[in-house]
Order: sequence, then structure tokens, then C-alpha cells
Amino acid sequence: MLIDLTLISFADQAAARTPTPGGGSVSAYLGALGAALGAMAARFTQGRKGFEEHEPALAAEIDRLGALRRQCTELVDEDSRSYDRVTAAYGLPKETEPQKAARRDAIQAALIEAMQAPLATCRAAADALAVLDSLSRHVNANLASDVAVGAYALGAAYRGAWVNVLINLGGIKDEALAARVRREGEELSARAARLEEQVSRTILASLAS
Repeated sequence: MLIDLTLISFADQAAARTPTPGGGSVSAYLGALGAALGAMAARFTQGRKGFEEHEPALAAEIDRLGALRRQCTELVDEDSRSYDRVTAAYGLPKETEPQKAARRDAIQAALIEAMQAPLATCRAAADALAVLDSLSRHVNANLASDVAVGAYALGAAYRGAWVNVLINLGGIKDEALAARVRREGEELSARAARLEEQVSRTILASLAS
């Protein structure tokens, strides 16, 4: 499994002439790292003098970021598995009309399935950005830059995952499904961009004061 690789091995495999891990898996891993940085910053804020009133919020943020980090970590491998299923579908025989029909159906099913992992990464990244937006308002100033880096990683995770949604969406024939996903993507994109900007603005303002 990809998540069992060392950092160096993961980077080496991403650089190799192999289709996986590709952009979808890397985006999911960026999401996991962004959530992890937020959780670390929240943990270092816990128990500090002057932050007592924020203890309940910090505990909730740590729990939520932990769940989102685990989800993104799982999506690293799920994205690669779903890509392999698309490749297998395209490799099905197509000599006869029944074979061609079966292959078309298999490709459509695989593309729809492959779209789900990066779409889930988009959702998780946007949700984690919302947590970091809250955290940025009461984080220990010494950890402010980590929250900012976490937000930037989550923004990159969202944008990278959405590109992977779109590349699968381009081959999907179900127009109603494609339209629903595009609408959700527009909403998620606006939300993620707004939250990343808010976190960045809050952190940079705190660092300038």
C-alpha cells in the first residue's frame, strides 16, 4: 500500500514512469498533511496559559482534523486503486459487439467510481479548511505559521483533487450526474478558496502585529 511507503519511497514512486501514485493520490496526501499540521498546532495550544476558554474548541478541532486526516490517508490508496480499475476496463476485449458494449459499460462504471476518490478529497479538504479557519482565531502565536502552511496544503489538495474529478468527468456520459458534480464543485471551490484566504489573512495579520 502507498501509505506504508517511506516519504522517500513515495516520492520516488511518484517520479517513476508508473501511473500511480498520480495527482489524485498526491492531492489526498497533501490533504492529510494539512490536517495534520492543524492538529499539531491545536495540540501545542492546549493547556497554555491564556487559552483556557478555548479548550473545548481545541479538543473538537483536534478530533475533527484527526478524522479528516485519516480519511485523506485512506484516499491516497483508494485513488490509485480506482485508477487501476479504469485501466483494466479500457483493456477489456472489443472484438465483438457484445464485448464492445460490455467494455463501454465497464469504462463508464470505472470512471464514475474513479471520480469519487478525488471528489471525497475535495470535500475533506474544504472541511479541514473550515476547522483551520476556526483554529486560526485562537491558536498559540508560535504555531501560527504551521496553521498557514496547513491551509496552503489543503488549498493545493482541493485544487489538485478537483482537476482529477474533471479528468474523469470528461469521459462520463451521464449528463445529469456530471451536472450535479460540477455544481457541487463550484460550491466547494468557492468555499475552499474563501476559507484558505481567510486563514491566510488572519495568520499574516497576527504575524505582522
